[in-house]
Amino acid sequence: MGVAALSPAAMQIVIWLGEVGPRWGLPQAACRVHAALYLAARPMPASLFPDLLGLDAGEITEALDWLEQHGLIEAGTDGWRTGVDPWALMLQTLEARRTQELAQARTVIDQWRHAAAGEDPLVSRQAARLFDLVEDIAAIDAGTRGLSAATTRRLIGLGGRAARLFGNGLGARGRR
Repeated sequence: MGVAALSPAAMQIVIWLGEVGPRWGLPQAACRVHAALYLAARPMPASLFPDLLGLDAGEITEALDWLEQHGLIEAGTDGWRTGVDPWALMLQTLEARRTQELAQARTVIDQWRHAAAGEDPLVSRQAARLFDLVEDIAAIDAGTRGLSAATTRRLIGLGGRAARLFGNGLGARGRR
């Protein structure tokens, strides 16, 4: 299999990631291009993407620009490339989303807090809970931003193993 070809099974991964990305607020074409680069694990010239992914040149250019702006790919003399560690790539993507979403959430909730005089008590309670959630997420984000991808992988892996242990063993009794 050359750089220009991915197996049909690998293309299913590319298609799947292209479908999942928009659910997380990411551009579909960018997710497909990124998936192809990740799976190929070597540089690819932009000219290969239209045929490989069934996208037109404009979509490819827009996808490459978006990925480059978010630091997920870089151009080299032999083509575009991305990292090979899926955890590092996920964390980069989450950081891009966090930057956009957290600031916007705080702004909207702060505007509500300043204009909330006379608000229905139930609405006030629910909005306050939402504000607390946003602040908790911001605190978690601030506390974990300096962790390496390897450390994050270990922490989440530990949490996953604990969840499986409690879900399949000790905790199963409590759900019956």
